[in-house]
Amino acid sequence: MNRQWIAALAVVGALGLVVGISVIDRFHVGVFHDDAMYVILARSLATGQGFRYLNLPGAPVASHFPPGYPALLSLVWRVAPGFPGNLVAFKALNAICLSASAVLVAQLVRERLESERWGLGAGIVTAVSVPLLVLVTMVLSEPLFLVALLAALILAERLVSGTASTRLAGGLGLLVGVTTLVRSHGIVLLPAIVLPLLAQRRWRETAVFAAGALAVLLPWQLWSVSHAGPLPAPLTGNYGSYMSWWMRGFSEMGPSMIPETLRRTVPETLAMLSSLFSPVRGIAAHTMSLVTLVLSLALGAIALRRRAPVTLLFLAGYAAVVLIWPFSPSRFVWGVWPLLLFVLLAAGRSIASQDRRTPPLLRVLAAGALLWVAAGYSAYEQRAVRGHWWASISRSADQRIASAIAWTLANTAPEDVIASDDEGAVFLYTGRRAVPVASFTTAYYLRERSAVVEAEEGLVPLLATYPLRAVLVGSIKTFNAAQYLATRPVPLLRLRDQFAGGAAFTVLTR
Repeated sequence: MNRQWIAALAVVGALGLVVGISVIDRFHVGVFHDDAMYVILARSLATGQGFRYLNLPGAPVASHFPPGYPALLSLVWRVAPGFPGNLVAFKALNAICLSASAVLVAQLVRERLESERWGLGAGIVTAVSVPLLVLVTMVLSEPLFLVALLAALILAERLVSGTASTRLAGGLGLLVGVTTLVRSHGIVLLPAIVLPLLAQRRWRETAVFAAGALAVLLPWQLWSVSHAGPLPAPLTGNYGSYMSWWMRGFSEMGPSMIPETLRRTVPETLAMLSSLFSPVRGIAAHTMSLVTLVLSLALGAIALRRRAPVTLLFLAGYAAVVLIWPFSPSRFVWGVWPLLLFVLLAAGRSIASQDRRTPPLLRVLAAGALLWVAAGYSAYEQRAVRGHWWASISRSADQRIASAIAWTLANTAPEDVIASDDEGAVFLYTGRRAVPVASFTTAYYLRERSAVVEAEEGLVPLLATYPLRAVLVGSIKTFNAAQYLATRPVPLLRLRDQFAGGAAFTVLTR
């Protein structure tokens, strides 16, 4: 790399670091459930207690979350052991990841589009992208995953488009394994890299790559299978393995689960994208935005089909997993946001470099579509900056979490066990063992369920399993379930207090 490009990357990295640090806040952890779990697992590792859910009675071994991100947080915990003060250090780590991602995106675009100018633009846009900043402000694994993913894609594209190198193939396999240990979605990299290698009949490199990935992933798989103990049914969704959760839903709902999931995830994804890429509001404008976005992405994909085949295969596989997974897709899309922008930039590069053989009308239409999309995203970023939208999710949940913590500290003893919608936060800030209120199943996302079903599948078996002292609810759905148990002919709960964002129920003697 020439010195000028290195200096440009340094500027991009500095911008990402400054922006990442500037959005660090002191809101409570536990907004997404996962963020509190990562902190709990990091604490467990840092304090020598193993990879365990310390918040649950009995502290069972963890098998839901891959260990990569909690392991890194545990190293930070050892340096800054004081909770909740060390949350700032965890979020600063995310800022560093944002900086590294901006640099890696710039390098990926420079290599694949053969343009330093376009690479620099990609890095700058990544450094200030609000969808990424939303994730950076919380203790989530996506920022670290994005760094590992981008590094893997850079090396993978070099391997696929370059000369044979078993050393690069083996190192890439190890990196893909590490990426998957940060977020399970990294597994999509395996077919995305193997397929182009097999198409070129590069058998030896394929085998070396697969062996490297397997060497990293197999120990974790064997360990998690051998240590995964039985969990009460309401805990399996949030505390058991991902695949067993999906397969259990498929077994209960049958093949209809997939089309039902698509009927939820596809409209949600399209609604989110239309909001982010529409210059003006309204149904007509959003429809236009989706049409122009699809056209621009298609043009970008055509431009990248030979330049970045691994990236395109990964995005296709990743999108398929996200769309058939019964969960809100927004966070998954934000986690790979720079890759979506990369495809759009490829469309712009293609339009700018088209020769005269391309019909002028086609060039005008393609340029118009891309300009519409660019104007829409620019408008979104401006609105988001004015409203500090990166903090909106944490800000909206913070009062509810703070109230649950304050009530628990004031009304329970250290040895009490609590059921709460924010069980991770309750444990971290109060030391009380805590379990969830609801049973997280595929149907929880796909179908409306009555308060009776919510209670019978969630609270009732939890009350039968654990010596719960109180139940704290923070949503209408869980409040109705708890209220049902409080109004039965033989009540199990009694409404005790209501506070900002939630309510507390006392568990009656049985």
